[in-house]
Amino acid sequence: MRRTLLALALATIPGLGAAAGLASSIGAVTVYQDRAVVTRAASSELPAGEHELVLEKLPASLQENSLQVSAKSTGQATLLDVKVRDAYQADTPNERVKQLEEQLRGLEGRQALLDDEATVLDNQRELVLMMQRGATEPAKDGARLTLDELKAIQSLSADTLSKTLAGLRRVAEQKAALDRDIAALQNELGQLQNALGRRTKTVTLRVNLARAGKLDLNLSYAVAGARWTPAYDARLRLADRSVELGYFGVIRQNTGEDWNNVKLTLSTARPALGGGAPTLRPWIIDVAAPPPPPRPAAAPVAKMQAEVAAERRARSSPAFAGGALDAAQPEPEAIAVSTAQVQNEATSASFQIKNPATLLSDNASQRVAITTAKLPATLQYQATPALREAVYLTAQASNNTDFPLLAGPLNTFLDDAFVASSNLKAVMPGEKVELAMGADEGISIKRQLVNRYTESTGFSGSGKRVTYEYKITVKNNKATKEQVSFKDRLPVSRNEKIVVKLLSPADREIKREDDGKLAWDWEMEPGKSRETVLKFSVEYPGDIEVSGL
Repeated sequence: MRRTLLALALATIPGLGAAAGLASSIGAVTVYQDRAVVTRAASSELPAGEHELVLEKLPASLQENSLQVSAKSTGQATLLDVKVRDAYQADTPNERVKQLEEQLRGLEGRQALLDDEATVLDNQRELVLMMQRGATEPAKDGARLTLDELKAIQSLSADTLSKTLAGLRRVAEQKAALDRDIAALQNELGQLQNALGRRTKTVTLRVNLARAGKLDLNLSYAVAGARWTPAYDARLRLADRSVELGYFGVIRQNTGEDWNNVKLTLSTARPALGGGAPTLRPWIIDVAAPPPPPRPAAAPVAKMQAEVAAERRARSSPAFAGGALDAAQPEPEAIAVSTAQVQNEATSASFQIKNPATLLSDNASQRVAITTAKLPATLQYQATPALREAVYLTAQASNNTDFPLLAGPLNTFLDDAFVASSNLKAVMPGEKVELAMGADEGISIKRQLVNRYTESTGFSGSGKRVTYEYKITVKNNKATKEQVSFKDRLPVSRNEKIVVKLLSPADREIKREDDGKLAWDWEMEPGKSRETVLKFSVEYPGDIEVSGL
């Protein structure tokens, strides 16, 4: 009774408004590669005076240090303070969890019906068996059944028993399927409940209005459990020698709240890296100090006395009084929070998705389109016949868009036929990009060992020379002129006594690269073949054994 009177008295004090739950909705979300920044909006008509506005059931992953509040009001409002606290819900606010719980209850209800049906069928089977036993074992004073009556009972019981057993099998199959569905739902529900928990956040805003008016609030905060990764589709159009590039963002989120019909932005900023480059610390080296001599083991009584004395000194010291020991421990650092308001276009890019998006908090992947571009391409065929006698098509293009292409998975298509899956390296605007389009049977390449022989060298024949000769043949089976580039290699000597010499082709016909690699760049006419001979020798003294030949 006293509490009720006190509450009524407080409510009648002028200028003090009771805490009011404020409905809010998510209007915009900016997703980073390791988090998201959510912006909520709320409005309320308030009288003059001080008010507490409560926003409930916010996600438990809300990072309190990232919370930002802005307000507009026609009543000359002042934001006094913002308080964030944990709250525990008896029910789960996540819609996906509610759907799974309802589905699970429905399956469990069907399971109970099947159990009842199985019980009825089992009783029916027992009744048939009792009828059969009664027909073959009549009572002592009863007359025996005739043969026709026995046949009729046998036919009836067999038909009934067959239908009963078929029903039991059907029920068992349906129960097994239901058990699998229930186990899958329970697994998904358990994962979501473990990720979400029953804990939520409640934000309480204390505002003061000089006069009655409308208050418009914007609340933004960072949450964990959200990320996006890039993905690409590249279609090579041979007719006009161009690449149609599709740039997508694959988003996953299990933040604990659904994003319904929100304005979505994908950011390339990485807040986890911090705002500046890390500071180098001195690298100190010194003469290692000798290990201290082992201390003699103290007697049990002496050791106990030493521990008691040490404890007394600690209690009498100023550091023990007033909690100074706790103060000496390092304080936790505030987490670095980056929001859309502080993004710098010089260091990151933001992709604003044109259409509103809906993403449920179920960790399912959802792909949204960022942009599409048509890039003029230069086609080149590449091969390494020493490893595989196949020619691979590559399309070399330039990123002529304003979008930085982040590293991510790439699906390549030749016109409308899927070719291969690979990965695209990061490509900034204006940089070159090379797309692997897979093997092309329209151009063939063959590498054949023509000759390999060993001979003696020197006046006394104490040296050895091993000569290799390969023939490489390329044929363009296409109706168009194409550029073909292929590579081979020479042995690389790690000893001055082992000498490798290139005998064919001449240096003007090839391009030498590091580690003995040789490159040929040919322009192949349609329907034509071309061949070259790779010949080299390896010379070394006869008294040493050479590995690798």
